[in-house]
Amino acid sequence: MNAYTSDKQLSRLLYTSALDMEGCSEKQAQAVRKIAESSAEQNRLSQLTGSLLFVKGVFIQILEGPHDEVEKVFDRICCDFRHVDVRLIDLTHVSERLFEDWDMAFLNDDEISSLALRDELQEIQFLVGVNASQATLQMRSLLDNQPAHSKV
Repeated sequence: MNAYTSDKQLSRLLYTSALDMEGCSEKQAQAVRKIAESSAEQNRLSQLTGSLLFVKGVFIQILEGPHDEVEKVFDRICCDFRHVDVRLIDLTHVSERLFEDWDMAFLNDDEISSLALRDELQEIQFLVGVNASQATLQMRSLLDNQPAHSKV
């Protein structure tokens, strides 16, 4: 049992969106970091876990937790003017969490110097449009191999 054990039906949602913000990459990186930190705090309060990747101006996010909370957060994201071109990729009921260790794991390709890691992020971005389940598993695998700083 952990802090996120519940008898409610669990759901996992995968979506993508683009950041609607002009300006220098440093300003965008700060805005994205702020979004990730705010998301982590909101997720703790809502008993959600997940992962947020930011690749070439695109958010790839997985949210998991009680179905009603997942829906509320996704509705809020859809109404957030910083997100444009919001696309629901996958929404499924699950028996267990894949991201239970992360209120919001976060990786931003602008903050990564490793070319191999950037390539992995781009591969996940491609997979999201082809095979959502495989993209989800690859996100989890990628996070398992990251240092603790990927947690927000």
